[in-house]
Amino acid sequence: MKRATKLKLALLAATALTIAACGEAKEEVLAYKSVDECIKAGVRDTATCEKEFAKAKEVHERTAPRYANSSSCNADFGYNRCYQHQTGTGSVWLPFMMGYMLAPRGHSTVYTQPLYRPRDDPNYWYTGRNGRIASTAPNGRAKVAKSKTSPPKARTRTVSRGGFGKRSVSSSS
Repeated sequence: MKRATKLKLALLAATALTIAACGEAKEEVLAYKSVDECIKAGVRDTATCEKEFAKAKEVHERTAPRYANSSSCNADFGYNRCYQHQTGTGSVWLPFMMGYMLAPRGHSTVYTQPLYRPRDDPNYWYTGRNGRIASTAPNGRAKVAKSKTSPPKARTRTVSRGGFGKRSVSSSS
């Protein structure tokens, strides 16, 4: 009986280690609330902080979650955290960009994207693809799964109901 229990525990431990080892590769990123915060951190020069913030704003206009009305956007991001954006075919509601992420690619290239803070998880930033960014150090550094640093796709459809940044949990009895 004891031998079977030990074997089960050994297999369980081996499985846990295998799963942990197969986790997605992480990449160091920089995340800031503003250009000033980026400059004060001293990791990038002023010109880079300003240029990348401007890029993030452009990306935000194309890729931010879109909502048909303010109440749907407010449900995901909170009251007064959304604005009406005019498009070529009408208007949609977008959340405010709450920060931006610089994801280094190689030695000199940087991929930048906007960051958002959902109502249900306001202490963390999320990408436009709903990828949660880990806690950042005072200088803005964070480790993020590489898939979360990939470019967001342009959005053409609106979100029909809440859900940005939410987690779903199921249980069975």
